[in-house]
Amino acid sequence: MKNLVIVGAGGCGREVLQWVREINNKEQSWNIKGFLDDNLYALDGLNCNVPMLSTVDSYEIQKDDAFICCIGNSKIREMVVKKLKSKGAHFATIIHPSAVVADSCTLGEGCILYPFSLISDHAEIGDGCIINMYSSVAHDSKVGEFCTISAHCDVTGMCSLGERVFMGTTSNMVPGAKIGADAYICAGSTVMSRVRAGAKVMGIPAKIIKF
Repeated sequence: MKNLVIVGAGGCGREVLQWVREINNKEQSWNIKGFLDDNLYALDGLNCNVPMLSTVDSYEIQKDDAFICCIGNSKIREMVVKKLKSKGAHFATIIHPSAVVADSCTLGEGCILYPFSLISDHAEIGDGCIINMYSSVAHDSKVGEFCTISAHCDVTGMCSLGERVFMGTTSNMVPGAKIGADAYICAGSTVMSRVRAGAKVMGIPAKIIKF
């Protein structure tokens, strides 16, 4: 059994701790080793009964370690994952027992699938993505590496997302819509066609707004 090291002791990391415990309730899969966080006091006053191991940079990787990065910011998540991989780290994909994952889909390394998320037929999810609760990626859609799809989002069929895209809560895409890398889709927005790389959009239909 692998020792799971959770990178990031903020809200996402603590949520993933709960999902891993629920995975273990179904089938003992992970020994939860503890957290890495640059704020060594991030867990103070919280009842999670899991140790803070060290900062990211000072942690010495052991042969039975598997990592999951729970940093919400996509760019920082990518940076931390690459830093740990350069030191020999291997990343797990965490799938809550209630998630629905098609046999034909492709999941990258280090992804997190929250409760009641759905990855449908021949969808492709890149490394390091977070798919939050009640969000779906429909058939033949492609999600680039280190995307963050918030709760209650709908990526419909044949859509594509570039790397590090952020989709806010309840945002959605019509079939075949495309979002470029590093774009930010505000909560409640609907992408009707294309969003250029790096754009921040809001509304129905989603339109570019200033940062």
